[in-house]
Amino acid sequence: MSFSPYVLFRRGTLGPAALSGVVPERTWALLAETAEPDDLRERLSDALHALIPALPADRRRAWLKVRRDVHNGRVPSPPDDPLPPGTAALLREWTARQAESLRHADAVAAAYAEDLDAARKTLADVALGEDFQRGVQLSGEDVHREVRAYAADPFDTSRKPSRRRRAESTITSFAYRVAFKPSPFGSFTEIGAHPFAPGEGRGERVAMTRLSVGLLAWMAHQLHRLDCADDVLRVRINNSLLIDGDQAVFARRPLEGADDGFTPDRIVTARNSALVGLLRTLLGEHDRTVRDLRDRLIEAGLDREGAQNTIDQLVKLGLCHRGLGFPDQLTTQADAAARVLRAAGTEQAVRCAEVYEGLRDIEDRYADADAERRTGLLADLRALVQRFVDILGCPPPAREAMRAAMYEDVGTRAAAATWRPALLTANREHFALFQRIVPVLDDATIEKLGLYAFFARHYGEDHAGVPLLELYRAFSALTPKEASAVMCGVGDPASDRVRDLRAEFFTFLREQPEDLRIDPAALAAYADALPATVVPWRSAAYRVQIGDKVVVNGVTTGHGVFFSRYCDLLETGDGWNMRTALREHIAATAPRQTDITAALGLNFNLHPRLSPHELVYPGSVPLPGAEHTLTLADLVVTADRATRRLTLISTKDGQPIDLVPLNFLYPAAAPMLYRFLCAFAPTRTYRGGLWDQLDRVRPSTGHRPRVLLGDLVLDRRSWRFRAADLPDRDGLERQDLGAVTAFDRWRREHGLPRHTFFRVHAPRPVADGERDFLAETRQWALEARSARLHKPHYLDSRNPFLLHVLAKQARDGDVVFHECLPEPAEHPAEEFFVEYNLEGDAHVG
Repeated sequence: MSFSPYVLFRRGTLGPAALSGVVPERTWALLAETAEPDDLRERLSDALHALIPALPADRRRAWLKVRRDVHNGRVPSPPDDPLPPGTAALLREWTARQAESLRHADAVAAAYAEDLDAARKTLADVALGEDFQRGVQLSGEDVHREVRAYAADPFDTSRKPSRRRRAESTITSFAYRVAFKPSPFGSFTEIGAHPFAPGEGRGERVAMTRLSVGLLAWMAHQLHRLDCADDVLRVRINNSLLIDGDQAVFARRPLEGADDGFTPDRIVTARNSALVGLLRTLLGEHDRTVRDLRDRLIEAGLDREGAQNTIDQLVKLGLCHRGLGFPDQLTTQADAAARVLRAAGTEQAVRCAEVYEGLRDIEDRYADADAERRTGLLADLRALVQRFVDILGCPPPAREAMRAAMYEDVGTRAAAATWRPALLTANREHFALFQRIVPVLDDATIEKLGLYAFFARHYGEDHAGVPLLELYRAFSALTPKEASAVMCGVGDPASDRVRDLRAEFFTFLREQPEDLRIDPAALAAYADALPATVVPWRSAAYRVQIGDKVVVNGVTTGHGVFFSRYCDLLETGDGWNMRTALREHIAATAPRQTDITAALGLNFNLHPRLSPHELVYPGSVPLPGAEHTLTLADLVVTADRATRRLTLISTKDGQPIDLVPLNFLYPAAAPMLYRFLCAFAPTRTYRGGLWDQLDRVRPSTGHRPRVLLGDLVLDRRSWRFRAADLPDRDGLERQDLGAVTAFDRWRREHGLPRHTFFRVHAPRPVADGERDFLAETRQWALEARSARLHKPHYLDSRNPFLLHVLAKQARDGDVVFHECLPEPAEHPAEEFFVEYNLEGDAHVG
């Protein structure tokens, strides 16, 4: 049992100190001076109540008005009538106190207005910061323009109040996330890496910018319109093609960059005809240009028109792929395309080459450009894409592709400020213990068991090996409801047993007192009693923050997955680097680990070759000279009765492979075939903390305690409320002081600390067996566009700008508040990725 020899960390490029001016401290100080209420009002009201009946009838109305003023907290204007000495003294004291109270309220209101103005200046200063400007630019140029306009003059009276508040909300939301909950996004966050026991950091900062590979895929697809497309585009045979007697079977992948990019992939069965045999001969070892392939088909007896139509139909069917033929992981695609087009030599091709060269130059210059220059470069990029559209006469790309046309990662070689490896190593046994029970809480455990049951029903548990394509064909033939039932383990006793174990575990947690400390011995006994079908995670990556304890923010698959993306960014060229560390560690600990070659149009899936083996996804191209590559046609599936798991076996050597896609892509956002393959890979479906797992099954309002295992905080204290129960959300949106103070009073009444994180959960109850995997994919894609809104937000209950963000989001569903742990500090929050590995054996997955 050990930690992997590398650590990744991320921290915001904006510190909390820069935001200190946003909280209206002077207002809160004046509010603290407000006199505590006593019984003076009641005593005076009672005295007047006793006095009024004894007054002449013509004087009662005036004194009734005085009593109403007292009841409503106003300064009264009493008639000049004699009063009993005691009542007169009470009235004088009340009048003086209320006059002072009103003067104090006016001072508070004036201070609040001044504090809000000062806060707006602070937000404007933050928004003008170079790192902030660059980060907002990559969120969308419309957002950047609005933020920049606000920062130039936050008090512009021509701006509608709603637009002003929207700009303030955007800046506030971004800024506090950068400072307190950094996630990898452009210059908002810097990424660092070092050995588990690091040396001295050099403090250098690096940036890496790349064009969107999705945009480049769209452009490559449009090149079929070129006058010399036959000499530029290359055709390759579908690498998943499997010949089974008189049948040819292959997986059809939607055309990348084309309109059908979101259609489901499927298994196609065709006749193993002479044409298929000819294609295997012509394209089996390498690809060919369209012209070359057409000429070969003509030599085989087709006329010119028939040969061209055949190629078009083969591409449409999916038996062949047509494109530039560049490797998926090639990071210089614009430059490579420019060279191919220039070599073609036609006027149209050269003009397209100039577009690609312009894009390459923008890609090269973008990293060193400041925000102002980047605005011009992005305008140049749009102009070049429009020029490309005009040259080829094609429709423009989707708006989403242009909104995220450039990607940036920022790295640092400085040391982390809060790294404490000794605290982690002292809790090795606790990491190992938790890693044994995580599978009980992980939906992927049930997905794997459900797929095993499906396999057993169709082929039996002792089958020597079912071709992977055959298994996927049977699975993809299911209706969405049937497929969801399989992956939810409906009707499977082993899946039901996992659900029972999960319920037992949460029953145990719910019955514990505040600051629940799990007894390691009791948890070990629970883990020892788990059936063999609950397979421990062999390698897990933990997102942690470190203070006096190790706070676990999340658990996901290990095996180097969430480190691979940054190998190019943090390549030093001398001494230690993460690429070498990952490659050596994976080779030593998992010699059969197999990556999936597929970028799928997403920049965060780009990484160097790190695994000993590689599964080339249908339609994808590996890097030149790649060794130990497999295709779907090279894999069969067998069943392990003991663990009720399916295993992928390579037909090349008869040995199992350890499929681990080194992609950041969450499987729900992937094509169905890719998602199906992930059922054979380590999981990444355990998201959030322990209480999040419970709430996904049985959400309930109320307070949940902190959960500790040794020095590991497995979950923070949390409080769940209906959004409708939050006080005066409309007033919070308007930043009314009364609503702000009412919220602060409300959170104290409910025991919430001043500093928390909140997340809004929309009401989406779904029972087991009713999940729709296609619907989940669409939902994930929609939420990914506004991921900033769905992640935990920092909240200071005395900050009206943060309360505005809360009120805007908390319109429906539930709101969960988590304690801010570790406590807010002056430096930006640092979050670490550490990887813990259990001993690999047959019962560890």
